[in-house]
Amino acid sequence: MTLRSALVVLGCLLCQMGAGFFYATRALSGDVIGDLGWTRTMWASGMSPMLVVSSVGQAFVGAACARYGVRPVVVASLICLGAGVVLFASMQTIVQFYGAMMLIALANAGIGAVSIGSVLTKWFAKRRSLALGLAMSGSNIGAIVFLVALGVAIDDAGWRGTALYVGLGGLAVILPAALVFVRDPVIGEEEDTSAGSENEAGGPDADLSLELTYGELVRRSEFWILFYALFCYALVQLGLFDQFVLYLTDLGYSKQEAYGALGLAAWAGIVAKLGAGVVGHLVPPQVGFLANTALLATSLVLVPFATSPIVLTLFSVCFGFATSSRDVFLPLSVADAFGTRSFARVYGLMMLAYVPGGALGPIVLAEAHRLFGDYRPGFVACIGLVAVAAAAVAHLARRTARFT
Repeated sequence: MTLRSALVVLGCLLCQMGAGFFYATRALSGDVIGDLGWTRTMWASGMSPMLVVSSVGQAFVGAACARYGVRPVVVASLICLGAGVVLFASMQTIVQFYGAMMLIALANAGIGAVSIGSVLTKWFAKRRSLALGLAMSGSNIGAIVFLVALGVAIDDAGWRGTALYVGLGGLAVILPAALVFVRDPVIGEEEDTSAGSENEAGGPDADLSLELTYGELVRRSEFWILFYALFCYALVQLGLFDQFVLYLTDLGYSKQEAYGALGLAAWAGIVAKLGAGVVGHLVPPQVGFLANTALLATSLVLVPFATSPIVLTLFSVCFGFATSSRDVFLPLSVADAFGTRSFARVYGLMMLAYVPGGALGPIVLAEAHRLFGDYRPGFVACIGLVAVAAAAVAHLARRTARFT
């Protein structure tokens, strides 16, 4: 890895840190609900417009990166993030809340897996999984930094001042890095292009594959298997992130203990992404993704028993590992199944799974609490959906193994 390519990874990591602000805002749920007099379902409903904008936006990010280059897309997205932070910190109505979530969603689409994955798959071939693992850990690092800053400032600045200072302070660091470090390679700058014709999974070099049309993509079963799996990840991850602090406070944990559980999941995610980058060299992408999905199901079995601090700790670690490693194993699976030339188009289209998944997750859990006075029925439904996803990915892994 040259200094030039290492700086690209650093810039991508810092951009991913910006995505951590969204997860940190979930920790402010109790303060916002109490101050504005909202219900939990009203708070959870903000996920719907956000996920529509984020998912549809990511479907166009790949095309924008191809036409204008990754740097203008990332910089414009970070400016949207700043606007979203300001609106979130000053909101008074549900409409303003939706607007803030949509701006943050648009920002996350531009600094998310499609743009970052696209630029890194161009820079790296043999060390692609390591580069992805390192860069994608930025969202977890950002979540930890933002959560720690929120915990320090919340008592003195209130939720409005905390969101404003923490969000804009982080942006002041991230934006210059994006301007300086994040860019597509010019001819001859790519890393590992002489490493041979084998990709990480040991199959034919994906860069030699033809670019697929949208019609060809949706006719392939691999697309729908991975699409459904991503739907389940979105439903579970965003549902729990949205309602988890409220769930823990219902169980008798303090707000700081709830923040700590989220922070532990984020710390586990950093280790997970770095570890997934190493594992990506050793096993086929679909096998890694299958193991990761099984771990997600295991973590969901633990969450109803989070009254025990030991179980809560174990859940946070497993959940952090599973949700974060997905950011490495799924892109690797997409590149392996469809080729890097089609990566941005496929991954962008696949992100539309976040519209139903991410929108339903918070509402399903909030409505379970409203109807039954308990989140556990919602957790059981999530376990069933993820179990089906694991079975589908297992089928894909077996089919892939027959052709390798």
